Amino acid sequence: MNIPRRTFLKSSLACSLLGGYPASILLAKGESIGKNRPLLKPVHDQIVCPWKPNFPRHDHQLIFPLDDERLLLVWSEYYSQSENPSRKKGHSGIGDHVECQITSMISKDKGRTWGDRRVIQPNEWKHNVKHPNLVRLSENEVLFFYVGWDSAKQRNVFCRRSMDNCQTWGEQRQISEPGWYCNNADHALKLSTGRVILPAHGPHAEKYIGGTAYKGGDLHSFVFYSDDGFRTWKRSADSMTAKGRGCHEPAMVELKDGRLLCFLRNTNQRLYQSFSEDGGVHWSTPEPSELPAPESPPLVKRIPTTGDLLLIWNNVASPSNWPRTPLTAAISQDEGKTWKHFKDIENQSSVDAAYPSVTFVGDEALIAYYSRSTKWKRDSEVTLRIYKIDQFYA
Repeated sequence: MNIPRRTFLKSSLACSLLGGYPASILLAKGESIGKNRPLLKPVHDQIVCPWKPNFPRHDHQLIFPLDDERLLLVWSEYYSQSENPSRKKGHSGIGDHVECQITSMISKDKGRTWGDRRVIQPNEWKHNVKHPNLVRLSENEVLFFYVGWDSAKQRNVFCRRSMDNCQTWGEQRQISEPGWYCNNADHALKLSTGRVILPAHGPHAEKYIGGTAYKGGDLHSFVFYSDDGFRTWKRSADSMTAKGRGCHEPAMVELKDGRLLCFLRNTNQRLYQSFSEDGGVHWSTPEPSELPAPESPPLVKRIPTTGDLLLIWNNVASPSNWPRTPLTAAISQDEGKTWKHFKDIENQSSVDAAYPSVTFVGDEALIAYYSRSTKWKRDSEVTLRIYKIDQFYA
């Protein structure tokens, strides 16, 4: 896979990677892949975290199975401390640094209805706390990761451990060296070796990635990893970046041969990809895939019932953060070498749909993402759409 881009584009591999789509159709800004993609019709469609004056922004969500009956929805819930919050839906202008806490709800019917809200990580920082990740180590032991944001130089990664299946959480530990970091929700994973990895990114510094203030660019991606359930931790020996703003918000999946495949957000109108052959310690130089994208994050996971890979991302070439629609799903049946069965989760040009998460429950896929009108400022809701897994193949 590490071949020069010019050679890559000229070769027949450029077509085979895309199941027959020629590279020439992908060179223009605004192009998508997968001609005449259908819009999947969900079996259940719901705004699970709606806009409210006191809670005008919701994002960075995940759905975590607690047992055979219950699902735990966890998300970043921004809140307004104003005595007179905006009553005009979508116009609060809640930015990334505004007060935020991590909140949860439980479903007992496979995501169709949800119980009462419960804050599981209050804001103890000058700005906010967000970017939740949960990793199950055993029937009752679960790790809970999040990012606490104090300043332009201090945005650190923390961890709590539950020994009672997410009912209570133990002492908070900082797992990052002091610096500026970012994670994405629903991106942590436990490898077949037992290693736990938490994908992350930060600005480049001489000492270590994240060891300087964020200035809007020079972003590098890496992982925190542990072989003992995060009682001790390490970070990648090298990092992943590319021209432009760099590479950030990495999304990873373990391949059947033990390697890790990583897709990366960047400003070069494509998802970039990198591989690790040693569980995230070292990474190959990121190369552009033929999957068009804006500067927006992807998600990749393995479907338990079929063994194939599911990729969800904003399928449109753009050097900027937008547009963030369509939100497209694709299947790989050869460990990420080729992608096919392109179908849209959302394709309205009047909405943003991004930062997806996915959880598989039996024969269904629960896909959640932040959604908002393009006329809104920074406010957003969380939409949940549930599909039968065979819909992705039809």
